[in-house]
Amino acid sequence: MLVIIMSENISPIVNEDRSVTFNFKSEHARKVEIAGEFRLGRNVVGPDAPVASVPMEKTSNNIWTCTTEPVLPGIYRYTFIVDGVRTLDPLNPWRRYHGTAPMSMVKVEGDEPMPWDLIPEITHGTVVIEKFYSEITKQVKCCTVYLPPSYRSTRKSYPALYLLHGGGDDYGSWVFDGNADHIMDYLISKRRAKEIIVVMPDGRTRTPEEMSKLRSLGGRQPSAVRASIRGMVSDRHINYFVNELMPFIESRYRILNGSRAIAGLSMGGAQTFNLLTFHPKMFSAAGMFSSGPADEARGRLPLIKDMIKRLKLIYVSCGKWDSILEITRSLHSLLEESEISHIYVEGDGGHIWSFWQRSLADFISRFSQTI
Repeated sequence: MLVIIMSENISPIVNEDRSVTFNFKSEHARKVEIAGEFRLGRNVVGPDAPVASVPMEKTSNNIWTCTTEPVLPGIYRYTFIVDGVRTLDPLNPWRRYHGTAPMSMVKVEGDEPMPWDLIPEITHGTVVIEKFYSEITKQVKCCTVYLPPSYRSTRKSYPALYLLHGGGDDYGSWVFDGNADHIMDYLISKRRAKEIIVVMPDGRTRTPEEMSKLRSLGGRQPSAVRASIRGMVSDRHINYFVNELMPFIESRYRILNGSRAIAGLSMGGAQTFNLLTFHPKMFSAAGMFSSGPADEARGRLPLIKDMIKRLKLIYVSCGKWDSILEITRSLHSLLEESEISHIYVEGDGGHIWSFWQRSLADFISRFSQTI
C-alpha cells in the first residue's frame, strides 16, 4: 500500500491505517468544515446525507485539520466549506463534478490492484458513445456502451447488462465516476466474469418543457405538480427504455437472447425495479444498489411475483451508513414477504461511488455464474 507522508499544510494525506487527513491553510477564515464521502465519527458526511459537513480543528500556523476514520480502498470525493462557501482543495487538482458542484478527489490504495484501477498489463475492452434522437422525450439521448475485449474479433453474441445511473448523474457517470469499464476488464482478466456488453444509457426523461416548469417554480413546487410530473416521467422512462433505447442498441450490437440483465444505483435502482415489475420476462437478472421501490411498482409486485421468481438473480445492496438504508431495507423486506429469492448485502459505505463499485463487481460476478 502506498503511504503518503507530507508536511501538515499538504492535503490530503493518506495515512498508513487508510484514514485520510485533510488540511486547509487560511489566515482569515472564522470556520472551516469538511464535506465528502466519508464517515467522520458518529455521523455521515456527504451531499446526500443528513449531515452535510463537520467542523475542522484550527491548529498552529493557521492550519485547519480533520482526520477521517479508516476507510476501504477506493476513490472518495470531498470539499471544504470556508465561512459557508464551498471551496475546492487548492493543493489537489484531481476533481469531478457531483451534479453541477465540483468536488476534489482522493484515492486510497489497496494492498493490490483493485477492480476499479486502470491496470495497463491486462486486456481492455472498448468504450463507445452512441447518440440517437428520442421522439418520446423530444431530445437527443446519449448512451455509453462497453464492448468486451473479444467483441471486434468475433461474430458471436454476448450477454448484456443495462446499467442505470443515479439522479444527479448522466450516461457517462458509470465510466467516469464508477470506472465500470475498468471493473469489467479486471473481472474478465481474473476469470471472475464472462465477457459482457454493458449499456449505460441516459436515464433522464423529463422534457425540456417540464424542466423549465420545475425551474420556474423553484422551491415552491406544489406537491400535486411534482407528483404529476413524476408519474409522467416514470411511465415515459419505461416507454423510452423499452421502445426506443433497447431496439436502438440491440439493432447495433450482438446481444445474446435470454441473457439480459438490468441494474442501477439510487434513481437507477428504482427504475430497475419499475422496469422489472412492468416487464418481468425481459430480464434474467436484476440488481438494485442503494434504492427502494416506487409505490406503483410495489403495488404491482403481488400480481407478477411468480414471473419475478423466474429470474436467475435478484441482488439488493446498500451501505450501512447510507441515508436511505431504511428504504433499501423496505425493498429487502418486500421481496422476503413475497417469497422472492434474492441476495441482500449491507456493506461499509454510504451513498457513494466506492460502495456502488463494489456492488457492481459483486453483481457482475454473480450474474456471470448464471449465464
